[in-house]
Amino acid sequence: MNAIIYIRVSTTEQAELGYSLKAQEEACLEYAKRNDYTVLKVFIEKGESAKTTNRTQLQKMLDYSKENKGKIDILIVYKIDRLSRDVYDALSLRLYLNKLGIELKSVSEPIDSSPIGKFTANLFSSLAQLDNDMRSERTSMGMKQAIKEGRWMWQAPTGYKLEKSNGKSYLVINEEQANIIKEIFTLYDNGYRGYELIKTIKQKGLDLSKQTLSKILRNVAYKGMIKVESWFGNEELRGLHEPIIEEELFNRIQFKLGVYKNFQKPKIFLNKDFPLRGIIYCPNCGNKLTGAFSTGRNKKYPYYRCSKKNCIYKSKDKYEIEYSFIEFLTKLIPNENLLEDFINSMKSVWKDKNKTKYNYLNMLENKTKEIDKKIDSLINLHGKNLISEQDFSSRYNKFKLEQQEMMQSTNEEELSLGDLDSYINYGIGVLRDLPNFWNNSSIEIKNKLGLILFPEGLYYLDKSIGTTKISTILGVFNDKNNDKSMMVSEGGLEPP
Repeated sequence: MNAIIYIRVSTTEQAELGYSLKAQEEACLEYAKRNDYTVLKVFIEKGESAKTTNRTQLQKMLDYSKENKGKIDILIVYKIDRLSRDVYDALSLRLYLNKLGIELKSVSEPIDSSPIGKFTANLFSSLAQLDNDMRSERTSMGMKQAIKEGRWMWQAPTGYKLEKSNGKSYLVINEEQANIIKEIFTLYDNGYRGYELIKTIKQKGLDLSKQTLSKILRNVAYKGMIKVESWFGNEELRGLHEPIIEEELFNRIQFKLGVYKNFQKPKIFLNKDFPLRGIIYCPNCGNKLTGAFSTGRNKKYPYYRCSKKNCIYKSKDKYEIEYSFIEFLTKLIPNENLLEDFINSMKSVWKDKNKTKYNYLNMLENKTKEIDKKIDSLINLHGKNLISEQDFSSRYNKFKLEQQEMMQSTNEEELSLGDLDSYINYGIGVLRDLPNFWNNSSIEIKNKLGLILFPEGLYYLDKSIGTTKISTILGVFNDKNNDKSMMVSEGGLEPP
């Protein structure tokens, strides 16, 4: 039988260092040899994320498979998450390969074309996506908390430098650069135009573009604040770093620039009064149900209705639908024995996840130490007058920039690391009490949870909530709770 191999590493840094590529390739080739597969081609993806299928070597592999339809029997990967970390992308890729007559094989995971094998592949794809989502969420949550505490989490802006204290990075003033920043604000406040200011500052040794000048004049970090619109809107949070520019001067310039005006609030599509909107569909026409209020004599009455004009599906009372939904969630809660089995499986599957993270952190730490040594050596050469002032300044600035980049990468990686046991306990806590978790969550969490648990949505018919498909893991729990086959039938779940 003929086979092709696809291997991938997740970051450019790993690709440049050859991290795990060789090990993956050797394991895949050994697997092919052990099973008497003839390897036609090996596709090596260097430094591209599995969050999307728009990857160079993956697309080449798919094109090659299509061009050689009937000549390829097997696709070998080291792990399912090498192919995709998104469960829907992984399923789509497997369906596409199946149409070409190609069976997916994983070196480190027990998958095949049997029902159990298909379930296992779905499970590992789900775990890969869940791991990816949870790491992103942990990183975001950690960064949000750090920002709320006043810590700067990015590369230092001109006028500052990053220094570590007690294992954390903080902004401190770079006196030489800070004086130039002060002059920029003072000159602009005194009426200097952009091109005049750029020309004057260039004589001080700082070459600015119009875009860079604009960013400097608008950067709230210079008045000691932090602003992240994607997380906190227009709110400015007090930073731990010392301001370079007095707040009165900074704000005066913002008014001149037209920055401080009334901001229009973005349109909000999620509505806490109708948490199932976007998740629940019309059983008649398939369009999404939306929420609205009807006005009575003394109060308003909330209801869900079909978003399609002239649909014959009648409006349904909000409380009636949401009560049925809670009942539906209650029926999906797995029993305790299954949860214990699931915990053990999760720990086994994720056993090496944190090891990879720590290896990457060790690499960053070693690289940071190398840069520190280079800086020390450079300073030593400069002190002995063995290097010119210009050469020293150029190389010193280059090393300091690399050092800041390493520190920033280290911060991000450290924040993404979490306690696996705590995470699993949290996840199991959610599964044990889905109804209460839903009721106590924000509208954003409810929407995300609904889309994860019910990828094809819900419908309400005959006073019952139903769905054509629930998430892989809940589907298995649901069937086992009822002593049925492990696999959800192709037709999906019928309304309770």
